[in-house]
Amino acid sequence: MEGKIYTRNEAALIVELFDGLLTGNGIKVPSPEDDQREADNEAALYGSVYYGLLDEVEATLIDLLTRHAPDTEVVTDVFS
Repeated sequence: MEGKIYTRNEAALIVELFDGLLTGNGIKVPSPEDDQREADNEAALYGSVYYGLLDEVEATLIDLLTRHAPDTEVVTDVFS
């Protein structure tokens, strides 16, 4: 993977952070596919809800990487 950024992998890591936060607080986001969910599946984000969020996070990462240039200053821990 050297020299490559896999945006889908990075997006999945971000979505999993949110899933863990929701799960830790006992929150399940309703999904159109809930009737297909196995009884022991405790994921907070499931089905099209999970994949919709994954797609949006990946699109945001791609946009960010597209806008980035070598001379772009990265400002952390503050809003613009």
